[in-house]
Amino acid sequence: MRYTVAPVSAAPAIPPDAIPEAVIDLCERLARSGYRAWVVGGCIRDLLMGERVSDWDLATDATPEDVMRVFRRTVPTGIAHGTVTVLHRGGHYEVTTLRGEGAYTDGRRPDSVHFVSDIEEDLARRDFTVNAIAFDPRHGEIVDPWCGVHDLQHRVVRAVRDPRERFGEDGLRVLRAARFVATLEFTLDPATEAAIPPTLETFRKVSPERVHDEWVKALTKARAPSRAFDVMRRTGMLAISGPAIAALDDEAFARTLRRVDATPRAVALRVAALLWDAPGDHDAWMRAFRFSNEVRELAAHLLRARGVEGAEAWSDADVRRFVQRATKAHVDALLEIERADRIARGAPTALVDALWARARAQLEANVPLVAGDLAIGGKDVMSALGSGPGRHVGRILAALLARVVEDPSFNTRERLLALVPEVAKELA
Repeated sequence: MRYTVAPVSAAPAIPPDAIPEAVIDLCERLARSGYRAWVVGGCIRDLLMGERVSDWDLATDATPEDVMRVFRRTVPTGIAHGTVTVLHRGGHYEVTTLRGEGAYTDGRRPDSVHFVSDIEEDLARRDFTVNAIAFDPRHGEIVDPWCGVHDLQHRVVRAVRDPRERFGEDGLRVLRAARFVATLEFTLDPATEAAIPPTLETFRKVSPERVHDEWVKALTKARAPSRAFDVMRRTGMLAISGPAIAALDDEAFARTLRRVDATPRAVALRVAALLWDAPGDHDAWMRAFRFSNEVRELAAHLLRARGVEGAEAWSDADVRRFVQRATKAHVDALLEIERADRIARGAPTALVDALWARARAQLEANVPLVAGDLAIGGKDVMSALGSGPGRHVGRILAALLARVVEDPSFNTRERLLALVPEVAKELA
């Protein structure tokens, strides 16, 4: 069997110690049983780019049953598709039999697979050339039939073989292409990009959970998520997965991309930055695309609490009301996005920086911002009025808190108790 081995001059050298001993031992043990094994996919891509690799995937010409005979501790995690997880030297390694694939009726997974003995045939079914590289650590050979090393060196995301065929098989691949443009900071091959719009019906079949996962990777792993969302909008993907964002006019969309890039790499913050200028029911969209309750609630809170225009003229009481609106826990997050928004608009950030300093000063002074910070509680209100519990107690405490936020000197037991009858009368 002949393999396309990247010329030494064309491929960056993989140091002998780059592959963990446990992975090499897996390959050696398969070899002693008469099989070949290669390290494949994203781990080789990242290794060739000089990135840290944490997950190692192997391909072999051994069948799943053969793999389970060679290794004592295995889990048949995806045996129908040829994958066995081998527990070896304290690690978990996915070992997958070389395979070809049948049709993709559901637009996500092949209806059938068949095992093959040729590593090149296995690599031919993969999505992008930079993920279709294999390395034989026993012989030190890079197998690269689709010029993935060349595309790595030229920082290009290119589909393996016919991009329309690749994208028609698995609808998630178009979104992965956009995500790789952002996370790898590569450009998208023009022919690969041109194949996306004609295959969007397959993309529509992808589950919201899988779309969510790709969005989160783009938002948290990319220095500039804008690269992904720009591809998504110009190819039509964003109109399907984020229509309110896609519908923004060109100026607002460009501003949105700048804002997201300038926002820290946290899902809820970058989701809020994406939705900052977009109209519509954001919570319904976040639910539909399976964002967690924590992300949804924080993003929605940040969108409700935003607004710092004119802050240079705010009094200390105005600053306290802003911190109260943002909440102690999330004032920093809100100001991060407000600062990113100023950057996106080309406006000076001094206003936000000054507000940040003033807000921190108020927090360090432990100013009362919630009812629990008041010097009296509900029982004190009921005792002062000679009343029982009821909604009026919470309303009175809220009114007292407003007085204290305006002037913290009111937050003494004596002054607040003296105010209770007056406030109760006003609210009656």
